[in-house]
Amino acid sequence: MDAVVITDLYHGDLAPIMEIENCSFPSPWERETFIMTLEDPRCICYVARIDGLTIGYCLSLDMKHMLHVLNLAVHPEFRRRGVAKRLISEMIVCAKTRERIYVVLEVRPSNIPARLLYTSLGFLHVSTWNEYYTDTREDADVMVKKIEESAG
Repeated sequence: MDAVVITDLYHGDLAPIMEIENCSFPSPWERETFIMTLEDPRCICYVARIDGLTIGYCLSLDMKHMLHVLNLAVHPEFRRRGVAKRLISEMIVCAKTRERIYVVLEVRPSNIPARLLYTSLGFLHVSTWNEYYTDTREDADVMVKKIEESAG
């Protein structure tokens, strides 16, 4: 696989992002939700590309002490190749740069690949929100990674 490049996500990226979103989730975000997120100055939005082809994205909200991952998806043809790991790793670097204490996210208990990824990156399960996902009434596991301070 060619090198994955992570850059900021812009309005011009919305068409391929919507395609990935629609094939990734039972209740995908609306285009307007992506636009509102992109226009919110508190949000950090990254896109993953290979040779200019958009293959994934990650959106987070920068809060006082943490980054909250709002949405993450990778095109089905590029899953299980380290793309999501690269995107989450970039968010962790961003959190560290902004001197945030935590990165927080929610994940469906049934999404075993995502849970394994987050655990491998140091996220811990801290809580469960009952019937969080309105589409399936599935719970959400809240996972948190504490950002380590740099030595020195």
